[in-house]
Amino acid sequence: MTDLVPMRGNRLVPSRVERQTGRALEQIRAGQAVASARETAKVEVIAEVTEAALLATSHVSAVEALLVSRTPHAEGRLRHIADAGAIGMANVVMKAHRQVT
Repeated sequence: MTDLVPMRGNRLVPSRVERQTGRALEQIRAGQAVASARETAKVEVIAEVTEAALLATSHVSAVEALLVSRTPHAEGRLRHIADAGAIGMANVVMKAHRQVT
């Protein structure tokens, strides 16, 4: 048996309970959409920071290799500086991840 109440001929109108249920379902769906958008935004922020760090690390590594080829006696120092920079960038990525989640 249906909760629909007849109105004007053959047209059926939802009952009060059905209207309340419909509104509740709309609110749940809207909440899920907002939660999904938030999670997507978090992923995009982390991806953007990670990509920037990867590109910067690649650049630092290329400069390091160039400088080592020009001044081989400074290789240890150059590697140490490049490694410190890469570690710093990794820390920025991790910090972004912690702040977003």
